[in-house]
Amino acid sequence: MKILVAVKRVIDYNVKIRVKPDNSDVDLTNVKMAMNPFCEIAV
Repeated sequence: MKILVAVKRVIDYNVKIRVKPDNSDVDLTNVKMAMNPFCEIAV
């Protein structure tokens, strides 16, 4: 049996989110990323 699990990478929950100066998006430079907690359960 083979099972396929999609895994999503999200911003770590301990990191304070910063918004870009033009308020268009989240600033992802030098931000720690982690696996989605629900994906961890699935794996």
